[in-house]
Amino acid sequence: MKRIIILALLFIFAASVSFAAQSGTTETREMIGKVKTVTVANPSKGTKSEVTIIDDKAGEKVFLVMSTTTLYDTDSRAIGLDKIKANEKVKIKYSTTKEGVHEAVSINIIK
Repeated sequence: MKRIIILALLFIFAASVSFAAQSGTTETREMIGKVKTVTVANPSKGTKSEVTIIDDKAGEKVFLVMSTTTLYDTDSRAIGLDKIKANEKVKIKYSTTKEGVHEAVSINIIK
C-alpha cells in the first residue's frame, strides 16, 4: 500500500513539474514599422483581428490582436482597432507562441 501511495505522489510531482515548465513566461519583443493592413474580426466569416506591419529589418509580420491587446494613439489615449490606419507608424510589443503566432501585447501609434 505504501508503494502505491509513494508512486502516486511521485507521479503527481512529476506531472506538476512538467506543467510548470510548459507554462513558463514568454519573451516580449518590440517592433517599429508601418501598418500595411488592419483586419477587424468578423466571426461570421471566421476572420480574426490582425495587423500586418512592415519594417526594413524583419520585413512583413502579421500580428494577432487579442482582446487583451492595448491600443494607444500618439497622445497615449486608448483607441479601438478601427482607428489604426494603413501607412501609420506604430510600435508593437508582442510575444510569439510555440506555434509561431505573433500575439500583440500593445500597439502604439507613433509620430
